[in-house]
Amino acid sequence: MMFEDPVHYHLPVLEDVILSPSDIHEILSLLQTEIPVQSTSGSETTRSVFSLEERKRRRKISNRESARRSRFRKKKHLDNLEDRVDRLKVENRELKNRLCVVTHHCQAAQSETDRLILESIVLQQQLAGLCQILHPMQLH
Repeated sequence: MMFEDPVHYHLPVLEDVILSPSDIHEILSLLQTEIPVQSTSGSETTRSVFSLEERKRRRKISNRESARRSRFRKKKHLDNLEDRVDRLKVENRELKNRLCVVTHHCQAAQSETDRLILESIVLQQQLAGLCQILHPMQLH
């Protein structure tokens, strides 16, 4: 009876990976399958077919993990964009409030300017009237 060395599978260590039950089942089935021993009756063909199937399964698992990581990155990017939108909305609201306050101060200043111009016109008219009254008195 011949003993073979155990087959060691080196799978990448993935952080923050959540495996579905079907993923776990596939991984366990890969670990439980036995590689046929070479014999003289065409087992080389069986071994290469099995290796091809094994590679396909591993590639499928790898693709799933890659897709999962891609979805995670996409979600993280989307979350970052949503946070940025929220911050910009707050900043926009603050700027609108500041603009409203400044506009109110500007309108108040314009009203005060208009009032002062009108008061100046009235005072100039009063001064002109006083000058008309005083001018004939100074001649005598």
